[in-house]
Amino acid sequence: MIRLALSNLSQRKMRSAISILALSVGICLFMVLWGLVNGVLNEFTERIRGIGADITVIRSGSNPLLFGSGVLPYKMAEELRTIDGVQTVSPVLIWKTQIGGAPYNVFGIEPENFQDLGGELIFIDGRPLQTLDEMFIDSRIASQEGLSVGDSLVLGQPFEIVGIVRPGVGTRVFMHYEKMAELTSQPGRVSLFFVRADTPEAVDRVSKTILARFKGVNTQFMSNIAASMSKYLNSLNQFIGAINYTTLIISALVILLSMYTTVVERTREIGILKSLGASRAYILTAIMTEAFALSLLGAILGIALAVGSSAVIEWKFQLLTVEITAELALRSLALGLVVGCIGALYPALWAARQDPLEALVYD
Repeated sequence: MIRLALSNLSQRKMRSAISILALSVGICLFMVLWGLVNGVLNEFTERIRGIGADITVIRSGSNPLLFGSGVLPYKMAEELRTIDGVQTVSPVLIWKTQIGGAPYNVFGIEPENFQDLGGELIFIDGRPLQTLDEMFIDSRIASQEGLSVGDSLVLGQPFEIVGIVRPGVGTRVFMHYEKMAELTSQPGRVSLFFVRADTPEAVDRVSKTILARFKGVNTQFMSNIAASMSKYLNSLNQFIGAINYTTLIISALVILLSMYTTVVERTREIGILKSLGASRAYILTAIMTEAFALSLLGAILGIALAVGSSAVIEWKFQLLTVEITAELALRSLALGLVVGCIGALYPALWAARQDPLEALVYD
């Protein structure tokens, strides 16, 4: 049976190649798009965790990580520090700007307070901020934009890059809070406060105290921010899902057309097999085995294309992360087999129902 299916595939090389390619493109697109969404979300989550804070204090109804602006008074920092169980408070002003044509969030920080959060701010070159006209960036934007320690970056005014940090701490560009407040004309305002508690057990108590003491603010546990971000990405997921499944449906239709054409061309062959005693189940299994082989080859090629495409994307766009995991590859392989077999089901059933006499005289 397997030898017969492979023989039929080799006899129609161009048609088989087109079917395999159609399915592989669908699988590749499916994996790359989901890999991009998961990569962006997971990287964002890791960068939030890398800050080291336990709680984010924001204004109710706002999301400063998406829409940076000063919506809270800076003087709240001193009041927050008086709360029992609070170890460190770091005010942050977020400025959304463009560097090299790409949008970035820039964190205006107080260097000592931000580092006291106990995060993963690790300098791989250079040093922390010392004066107001300095900034440091992470290694991915440095590689993307060709920047290094000692270079100058103009954001309203020239800033000297004095450090390169490891990726994974909040954002990619940092400058002094005081200078950002001046540049954005928001003196005495911040976008949010990062709060670190004395102990893990104190986190919930500190959060409740903040909510009780301050009106018009909300608190977010850092561990829950990823879930909050997922809500904002939900519409994007739906859009990507629609593209993916439309592509897979087209792939299934290509396989259906290919298998139907193959069955029509082999009508007399099917009639001969039936006249020799081949059952409907045998004919059905033969056609489905051929479709399974097509689908398997298409899915494997699609996975290979996805791995190659993700490598090219990450090389060309160094700020993007495409997560091609073994789980995604296995799911894509299974999906490719299902799509291919569904596409071949009707032609297989049609072939199995052929009357042997009519098939023998088919021209």
